[in-house]
Parts: sequence; structure tokens; C-alpha cells
Amino acid sequence: MVTAVAQAPGAESVHEKVAAGPLMGPLPSPTPDSRPKERAALTEEQQKKYDGLLEQVKAWTEIPSTKGKAGPLTDSEKFWLTRECLLRYLRATKWHEKDAEKRLLDTLTWRREYGVEELTAEHISPENETGKQIILGYDKEARVCHYLNPGRQNTDPSPRQVQHLVYMVERVIDIMPAGQETLALLINFKSSKSRSNTAPGIGLAREVLHILQHHYPERLGKALIINMPWIVTGFFKLITPFIDPNTREKLKFNEDMAQYVPAEQMWAEFSSGKLEFEYDHSAYWPALHKLCGERREARRQRWVAGGQQLGESEDYLAGTAETGSCPNPEEEWLLLRVSHAALNPADLVSLAVMPFFIRSHRTAVPGLDFTATVLDVWNTPPTNANANARFARGDSVVCFPTLAHVLAAGVGGLQSVVALPARYAVPIPPGKTQREAAGLLLTGCTADVQVVDYTQYADLPGELARRYGDQPFDNIIDTFGNQAVYTQCARYLRPEGMYNAASVHYTDYTAWKLFGSVLTLVANTIWPRSPWLGGTGRTWKAASLMDPGLEMMERVVKLFGEGKLRVVVDSEWPFDKVHEALDVLKSGHAAGKVIIKVNED
Repeated sequence: MVTAVAQAPGAESVHEKVAAGPLMGPLPSPTPDSRPKERAALTEEQQKKYDGLLEQVKAWTEIPSTKGKAGPLTDSEKFWLTRECLLRYLRATKWHEKDAEKRLLDTLTWRREYGVEELTAEHISPENETGKQIILGYDKEARVCHYLNPGRQNTDPSPRQVQHLVYMVERVIDIMPAGQETLALLINFKSSKSRSNTAPGIGLAREVLHILQHHYPERLGKALIINMPWIVTGFFKLITPFIDPNTREKLKFNEDMAQYVPAEQMWAEFSSGKLEFEYDHSAYWPALHKLCGERREARRQRWVAGGQQLGESEDYLAGTAETGSCPNPEEEWLLLRVSHAALNPADLVSLAVMPFFIRSHRTAVPGLDFTATVLDVWNTPPTNANANARFARGDSVVCFPTLAHVLAAGVGGLQSVVALPARYAVPIPPGKTQREAAGLLLTGCTADVQVVDYTQYADLPGELARRYGDQPFDNIIDTFGNQAVYTQCARYLRPEGMYNAASVHYTDYTAWKLFGSVLTLVANTIWPRSPWLGGTGRTWKAASLMDPGLEMMERVVKLFGEGKLRVVVDSEWPFDKVHEALDVLKSGHAAGKVIIKVNED
């Protein structure tokens, strides 16, 4: 017996279309013909060494530090410790397990102490105002192209210059496609009009080399260097002894880069490139940050969906069709960019009331009812069953995961990107926006044809008896949880009818009130139906929050598409005002759905 939202256009595609004229942002994907080389399968001995290293990593209890940052593995560090990561360190140490383990620990210590994950776009931004480092396009083996333009140097030597390179390498890793774990470095030593000496100092260069070799092993796929002046040639000769022999083989000097990079994705300033690109920091920098953030969060959500495994497959995290450790590999899953989320009382319960021991996951992200854009689909039906495929990238969907799923996975609609089983999503009908559909399913799947505003009547059971006593309901679905309506339902519910309730309503969101509500739910379930024993003579059933089933969700969305259902909105809030929106919900005075705009269009 509740309501159902309207306004504004739905979220656009994840990446804005490029307007006519020079490109000013990063490219989101390689050309169709650019593909990584197939990785060689591990030998039996190599697999044994990998298995041994993985078991050692799983046994770690603490990451050492001499700077007060020692402690157990964090979730982000577990996320970093992928299968391919371990293999990179094994290859870098010639498959010596102990050496690989030591270097992995050294890198984790360095990442903490250096603050790799704390480096922000705002902090690094001044270093890149002239475009001295650009991430743009992919080479013919689907490596991300990382351009270095020393001639655009705009700052004096400082620790932030090194942080700049580390930050950009991390962003390259964010957008590496499945099957590729190395990058292409393109360096143009074209002279600067404003600075005569743009070569790095020996100390700075050695620090950079140490970081790249020790903490990003096996990440360089190709280094293409052009326009080398004599001073830089001498510089490279000077540092050659410090470069690993395998790395030296990847360096190509003054060659036509079109041998390695498709001309249509190679910047026109390099060799025979045909990509017209203009560096505008105000346009490029936020676009890069947005793309990398979305890809990084998408990988994290796949990792969560796969059970947060140490040694997870990077190909799975990048969105390959392989399932990795994804639960129930027979089930279709979606990666979603959330547009709007509707707040519900269940969100207050999951945030503030639900005891920790009931949760399967330590985080609590609310949002049972939201709309989103499909970023990726995996575990789709086999090729011969494509007719059954329900989703494709770019689809707009409305979602309603169960409370059980939200508690188990620790995810909900109040986050930028969500991984979700496809059975909890339904396509939004043509002509309807994501905002209009926000808040539709929880209400639509728990409300029936007759709607009664319980706030308008001091004696609601009496009003129901007056209006419907001569034509009692076949079933009642109570989304508010009014216990008095249940105890007197014999006056307006058929004897063979069923009273379904999502909960028993309580005013204070405390654990004690929740416990009392649960006791009432149990009593309603087991109390004798016979009226002479104090029962209602009607069957009471708790409606789980909520698995209405795909058929019911599709029926509700169909009615919505036909204009027979709409969602009534009390208010809409930006994401940074969620706490205020929750206060409105908690007050009990919202005259409709409270909607959160999670991602900007």
C-alpha cells in the first residue's frame, strides 16, 4: 500500500562521444585488429612454483614497515595480489619462489610508505598541465600507449615529478584490456622552445628506474624513442648498465612507430601517426580521471563478486568472458554504472540496525532499488542460445537485489559501479528514463491495485472494513508493516486469503526495536489461525526483502512502460547529501520516494 518517480534524462554512455575536431580525451579501447599475444601456458614446474607462492601469500599476517605502517593485508592489497601479479614477480626473479615472495613484500611495503594509493589527481595535476605525460590509444598488441614528452617539462626536479610517473603508470594499469599486462612507452625528445635542458638528472633517473624495475616488474612491453639528441643518447649510454637485459631488448630508437602502433591511434606528433589530438589540460585531465576511476571500480566490483580472492585472474577482473572465481559460473552477471537510487526503510535497517553477525560482508552499502547503465555482461548464454541473452552493454536497467544479496555481497545501489546477478535487473522500456524508473521495483513488487494512505485515518482497520468489507481482498500485501491492520484483517480479507507483510513497522531504528519486530513476525507466523484462540483466521506470511522473482519484476516494468504505473517522488538529492536524504527518510514525513543521483550524466 504505498507509492511509486519522474524526471530528467537517463545516464549517458560511460564515455562521451568525441565532437568534431581534434580529440581531447583518452581513447577507451584498442582498434578491433589490435589483440594481445596469447600467453604461453605454465609448465608443470612453473605451476607448482606459482601454487607454492600463492600459499605463502595467503599465510601472510603482516606487511612489514619501518615507518609505522606495518599491519595486516588490506582489501586493496589483496585486490592487487592477482594471479598475474604473482607470476610477474616469479618471472622477474627467474622463478625463485623465496626471492619472489621477498620482492612482493618489499613492493607492498613501498606502496604503503610511498603512498601510491593516496596520490590524487589534484596533487599531480600541476605536473601535467603542459601534457608532458599522456595516456592515449593502444598499440597493435593492445598495450596502452603512455607518451612521455620531456620537451613539455614545466616544473623543476622534485619528489612530485617521480610521483607523477608513478601515478600515470597506475592509471595505465587501470585501463589495460583483458589479456594484456604490459604497456607501450612512447618517448619524444623533441626540443622545447622554453627550456634548453629537459633531460632528467642522474639521481632522479636512477630513482625512477629503481621504482619501475623493482615495483613494476614485467610491465614494460615496448619502449619507442624518437628525436634523441646527442645529450640524451649519451644519457642512455650512461644508464644502460642499470637497465635489465630483458628491458634493453624492448627499447627501439628512432624507428617508425607505425610498425608497432596503428596509425589511427597514434598521435600525429609521433612518426606517421594520424590521430589528431590536442592537449587541453582542463578537458583531458578530468576525462582521464573519470575513465580510469570507472575501470578501476569495475575491476574492484568483479573482484567482490568473485569472492575477494587472493590470486584472482586479471583477465576476469578486466571483463573477459572467463568467469574467474565468479560465484555460480552458470549465472549471467552485469557490471552496472548506477544512475539513481531510491532510499527505503530497509536501507536504514541495513546501515544502523542490522547486527554485524548477520552480515556475510563487513561493509554495508545500502540501495535495494536503483537504475543503471550496463557497462559489461559476463557469463552470457552460449552462442547457440543468444536469443535468450537479456542484456548488452549500454542498456538502461532498473534493479532490485534482495536484502539477502546486499548483506552477503556488501554492495548496493549507493555506489558508483555495482556487479549484480542479471536476475535482479530488468530493461527500462523505450521512452522511459532512468530517473523515472528509480524506486519502481521495490514499491511496484510490494503494492497491489488498491492504495490506501494510512496517515489519513485514525482507525485504518475500520476504514478498510467500511470500504472493502462487502468485497474482501483475495490477498493483502502490506509494505508498511501495520500490525493493527493484520490483527483485524478478518474484516476485509477472505478466509482463504493470505496477509503478506514486508516487516512489522517500528518508529525507532534501534537493535532493540528490530528484535521486537522480529518477535512479532515470528508470533504472526506461528500463532494459531483459529479466531477463538486469538488468531485472525487468516494466514500470515513474511514477504522476504525481497525476492519477488523476475516474472513479477518484468510485469511491473511492463505496466510502467504502458504508463499505468509511475513513481511519486518526494525529493531528489545529490550523492554528497545522502546523509541529509536519510534523515528525511527516517523522519517518516516523506511524501513519496527519496531519490539519490549517484552518478552525473
